[in-house]
Amino acid sequence: MLGVAYNVFNGEELLGGSIKTIRRFADYVVVIAQEVSNFGKTNNNLREQLSKLKNEGLIDQIHWYEPEFEYNEDGSIKISNGIENEQKKRQIGLDLCKVYGCSVFSSMDADEFYDDTQYEYALKDFIDGGYNSSFCQMQTYYKKPNWKLSPPETYHVPLFYKIGCDTKFTFEFIPPYPVTIDPSRRIKAGYSRIFERNEIEMHHFSYLRKDIESKIRNSSSQFSREEQDKVIEHYNNISKIDEGALFLNNQTFDLIEVENKFNIIA
Repeated sequence: MLGVAYNVFNGEELLGGSIKTIRRFADYVVVIAQEVSNFGKTNNNLREQLSKLKNEGLIDQIHWYEPEFEYNEDGSIKISNGIENEQKKRQIGLDLCKVYGCSVFSSMDADEFYDDTQYEYALKDFIDGGYNSSFCQMQTYYKKPNWKLSPPETYHVPLFYKIGCDTKFTFEFIPPYPVTIDPSRRIKAGYSRIFERNEIEMHHFSYLRKDIESKIRNSSSQFSREEQDKVIEHYNNISKIDEGALFLNNQTFDLIEVENKFNIIA
């Protein structure tokens, strides 16, 4: 049985489309949601959207999470607080999937999409191969659902983990880990399957947002206000594909035009 747990604060306009790409394979879909971000900002639209998706049968359960805050001497929220809250939410999702009786687990975000044929193949391969963990690479999109980064980013995302009685998310591990991933998504790897791009990729609509400022200001990896402003300004003002993408940490990428594979309305 496959359990999929989503972490959601914003980007909820993409969530329904994401779930539709994996719903027929998932026995249980739970959303770990928070109305207040890891940095104290509020999303007032989230409850209504999640209720709608639950009524449509896309979501089986919604678990509301209240972030825990630690403060600096000046009263500001500690940056490390964000990553720790993200891991706690992923652990809650894993625990709920365990309770439901799932044997395979996937942790996802609202902006992650999969080709259903590739996903079906990868899930069968994972189960038949007796793996403990699996990983794939991604294609990342910017501003429009048919503007894609070129060349693609090279790090990985966890795809499936086998659930055992002691399976848990942890920041502690003995290097080398099989691949580079978001540290809040790390579970002991064990026997791993690393998929090639031609087998399966995650399509990451990371920079496709109705409210890009909410994404940037509430990122778990915080950057200076000045850098955030530059990224938001570039995103809001880009009009031609040859202007390229600008990410946090001063990362720049070329863009190429591709099909709107998932028929996303931006």
